[in-house]
Amino acid sequence: RVAVIGSGFSGLGTAIRLMQQGIDDFLVFERADEVGGTWRDNTYPGCACDVMSHLYSFSFAPNPNWKSTFGKQRELFDYLRDCADRFGVRSRIRFRHELT
Repeated sequence: RVAVIGSGFSGLGTAIRLMQQGIDDFLVFERADEVGGTWRDNTYPGCACDVMSHLYSFSFAPNPNWKSTFGKQRELFDYLRDCADRFGVRSRIRFRHELT
């Protein structure tokens, strides 16, 4: 059994790769009610990434349609939600679960 902590970029990437490798005995534990990690939590004006969008994305889910060179918070958050849905990992996420 595998426990993945959090559903930001690292957690989602791990969950998706586990599924792609045929490993299905895992759960993702997320303290919030939605995926996205820092891109869910930080919504202040001007919030954006300092890494070029095409580099700050999953290699298995490239996005040729980024709106700007450096992704804004909302676009990155939407990208993560889309990946969770597209790769079918939402059913493995336990939202509102905080581990200590």
